Amino acid sequence: MTEWVQVLVVMADGPRQPVSGVIVPYRNSDEPFHYYMANHGEEPVFLPVRREGVRLFRWGRRSRIESLDGQVLFVSDGVAAWDFTYDAYAPRSTALRQVHCPGAGRSLVITPNVGHWVGDRHARPTGPVTDVDFLGRRCWAVDLAPGESRNMPKPSLRLVVDADTGAVLAQHSGDGVAGAEYTDLEVGKCDDPDLFVWNGPVVTDDESRVRAGRGGPSHWKASMQWFREEVTAEPIQVPVLTDLTPRLVDRTDRPEGAFAAPLGRDAGWLIRRPRSAEPWAAKTRGYQIAWSTEQFDWACQIHGGTLDDRGVASLQRQLHPGERVVGAPELVFGGSDGP
Repeated sequence: MTEWVQVLVVMADGPRQPVSGVIVPYRNSDEPFHYYMANHGEEPVFLPVRREGVRLFRWGRRSRIESLDGQVLFVSDGVAAWDFTYDAYAPRSTALRQVHCPGAGRSLVITPNVGHWVGDRHARPTGPVTDVDFLGRRCWAVDLAPGESRNMPKPSLRLVVDADTGAVLAQHSGDGVAGAEYTDLEVGKCDDPDLFVWNGPVVTDDESRVRAGRGGPSHWKASMQWFREEVTAEPIQVPVLTDLTPRLVDRTDRPEGAFAAPLGRDAGWLIRRPRSAEPWAAKTRGYQIAWSTEQFDWACQIHGGTLDDRGVASLQRQLHPGERVVGAPELVFGGSDGP
């Protein structure tokens, strides 16, 4: 039986031989798709994995995407990335680690650093590795569990990996909603390193910020120095009235009364469980508060601010009027910024 560590060794550095073929993504849902991202004001770069399909070239950590009619859309040497979708002669240039992929296909196009597989993001197999035949090639299939999240739970991830080259040939979400896969495959045909690099003019992240009127790091530093000298160098702290009403509830356990819900418009999150003496894996690196009533344990995280004693008391009165606070649960680390 093939072990997960054997698969990981083969795929960890990307395809060991040049591979190419058409990949086609799919999404079997009409539900709205939410993608959360952050940047420093530059035009973000997205993987151009189009619904009709694209031609993908891989070799090691390198990748190249072309449209089906041969137009170059994206190139990466494994460290830098160039996006040609806006300008075929002066692409947007950024670090590969900053490239976004809202839909399916990232596992086929980008090989993550080895450190990715020692975290909790789709790094733990939920069952044995199985031998499968895909496009006439001997492959391994493995289902990987997502990192735990009470706020925005994610499905498991199924990867199909070519046993000979280590190329990821297909990825599917465990709920069957989204995925991408090769529809044909050639091995050894794209062995020219020049296919995976661009030496012409580019638009850098800093230049993109300037074009958007936001400037780069040196501009920000000078502007902040001017503000400290001309306005104030002291912290500006004022109480702010914020609407924390949830607009949806992500998870409920109605018999027990447990739930998880994002607050307001990305203002934070709130979770509740039946009162327990067991440690609660809800601690994050952000500002949060936790307390207990006679019946439930509560935890709340506020993004971009803190609550004073009056704010905490007001929140508790609105969530459980007439129920007194009798203590606080023991929180243990459970994630980066989500419940």
